[in-house]
Amino acid sequence: MSQPPYGPPPEGTPFPGFGKGQQPTTPMVPPQFGPPPEPRPDKKPLYQRSWFIVVVVIAALAVIGGSLGKKDDTSTAASATPTTSASTPSVATQPSVVVTPPPAPVVATQPPAATTVVTPAGVDFAMPDLVGLDLQSAQNVVQTNGVFFSRSHDLLGSRAQVLDSNWIVCDQNIPAGQQVTGDAEGLIDLGVVKREESCP
Repeated sequence: MSQPPYGPPPEGTPFPGFGKGQQPTTPMVPPQFGPPPEPRPDKKPLYQRSWFIVVVVIAALAVIGGSLGKKDDTSTAASATPTTSASTPSVATQPSVVVTPPPAPVVATQPPAATTVVTPAGVDFAMPDLVGLDLQSAQNVVQTNGVFFSRSHDLLGSRAQVLDSNWIVCDQNIPAGQQVTGDAEGLIDLGVVKREESCP
C-alpha cells in the first residue's frame, strides 16, 4: 500500500470539505507530540503563602516589642516609687473605733431649799463701844446682837470699803450704852478711815 507523499499538497488541490479557492477559517494546529501536560496544581493554602508568613512575623515582632516597652515602663515606675527603708518599720493602720459612752442616768434633783435669814422682829440690847475696832470686827459685834445689816462711810472722802479689815472705826451714830430696840436693820452707821490714817 503506497503512502501519500509528505509535504504540502500540490497547488490547486482543494482541502477536503472546501471548494476551490476557499481557505479554512480555523488554523490548523499541528499535533503535539510527547506526554500530555500535567494538570495545574490548585492554589496553595493561605498559611503556606510567602506574603502571609511575612505578615505574621511582622505582627509577632510588634507584639513582642510592645510587651517589652510596657515591661520597661513598669520597672521605671517601680524604681520611681519611694521604697521604705528597713530602719523605718511599717505601721499598719487600723480603722479607728469611736466608742460612745452610755448616756448618764437621769437623776431627779430637787431645787435647793431657799435659805431664808430669819430677822428677829425686834432687838433689845445696849449699843457697844465700837470706836477703835477695825470695821470687820465691829460688824461681827453688831451681828452677835441680832443686827445683820449695818452701814459704814468714809470720813475723809467717798471711798468704798472693799476690804473691811483695812478700815478703822472712828465714830458711830448710836452712842455706846444707848439701848437699841425694835427693828434696827440698816440703822447703825459707822464712820471709818483707812488703817494708816488718823481720825478727823
